[in-house]
Amino acid sequence: MPGASVLDVARRHRVCTSLVYRWRRTLLRDGVATEALPLPGAAFVPVEVAGAPMAPQPEPLGPGMVEVAGPAGQRIRLAPPIDARVLKTVLAGFA
Repeated sequence: MPGASVLDVARRHRVCTSLVYRWRRTLLRDGVATEALPLPGAAFVPVEVAGAPMAPQPEPLGPGMVEVAGPAGQRIRLAPPIDARVLKTVLAGFA
């Protein structure tokens, strides 16, 4: 629309402003709007669902290292020397 802000259009469509500029460049050639290309009709597309991806295995722990795994899967590794106060603080963070 004339007078529309590129930023407002981008926000409304949840896209980057550079994409709006690209759209505008595509639609306005030599100052004249080109005819819109017809959109394809609705269609079903075959989909193959793969198994759930395997979570990457963490690297093996070195000697004396401690790994704390939280309930949401977060992991913290502590290397020696491990201060008891630090370990207590880490464990309290997962409670």
